[in-house]
Amino acid sequence: MDTAEASTAVAIPERTELVAMFKSEGGLDPLISRIEAEVRSHVPDVSTKKGRDAIASLAYKVARSKTMLDDAGKTLTEEQRRQINVVDAARRSMRDRLDALKDEARKPLDDWEAAEQERVAAIKARLVRLRDAVPPDDSPDAFAALIARVEATQIDDSWQEFTAEAAPVKDATLARLRDAAELARLRAEAAARAEADRLAAEVAAEAQRKAEQERREAERKAQIDRDKAEAAERAAREAEARARAEAERQAKEAADREAALQRQLAEAKAREEAAAQAERDRIAEAARAEEEARAKRAADAAHRARIQGAIADALESYMQMGAMGVADAIIGGAIPHVRAAL
Repeated sequence: MDTAEASTAVAIPERTELVAMFKSEGGLDPLISRIEAEVRSHVPDVSTKKGRDAIASLAYKVARSKTMLDDAGKTLTEEQRRQINVVDAARRSMRDRLDALKDEARKPLDDWEAAEQERVAAIKARLVRLRDAVPPDDSPDAFAALIARVEATQIDDSWQEFTAEAAPVKDATLARLRDAAELARLRAEAAARAEADRLAAEVAAEAQRKAEQERREAERKAQIDRDKAEAAERAAREAEARARAEAERQAKEAADREAALQRQLAEAKAREEAAAQAERDRIAEAARAEEEARAKRAADAAHRARIQGAIADALESYMQMGAMGVADAIIGGAIPHVRAAL
């Protein structure tokens, strides 16, 4: 066994003895029992760093012993491996027991670390509550009660390693709360003044409302009298206006009937003139269309004659070569305006 490895493991027998242990069922039990006894004879001390390091070191030695024993089982000769089931069972049992023993050896340290984490988390939460303290409302009484509770908070050994941090946090929280309390007091005073001003304004507004109501009642009665006089005058004007409007209406109806008759006569005359113009336009358009058709027929006849002349001239020059010569000329494209279908 390597010396460096031995220093990190609980005492392990020589290889030959290990082989014999692996070859017999339960052969490793005495060795594992010795390791268990060595581990359980250790008195854990989590109160000091040296004691905690010793616990971690012991658990690590158990893990290294498990690894070394497992490696020893793996390196058996082929002849020894014929007892593979016994060896593997011994290895499994050894690994399980030493894993459990490692956990058992480390448990005091694990428990201490868990408790330490809870302790630190509790103090940090307490520090956060101190730093973020706020009253349930903005009333001066709520601020005063909270400031008193913060002032009563003792910065003592209960803060442990956070004592130095807790003192300035308490001072900062008190300064913040006192500033906020002063602002709340000023706001409360301003609100009280505003409420007093509002009540005074309501009294003044009520007096003004009553005076305004009396003034409007006097004006209403005077208006009623004026309305009666105006109604009589308006009735007379309306009767006169109705008579005048009726006369104007009758005159307008007569004028409208005359204007309507004149419009009908003018529209009839316009329709006759439009019909006559449309007929003239139709006759002129028909004549123009006929002239265009005649000119197109003449142009088509002249174009056809030119094409016929060109074809005839070309055929005439190839006629002396016989029918085959004419056919070759057509196929070869020598006859204008004629294309062979191949």
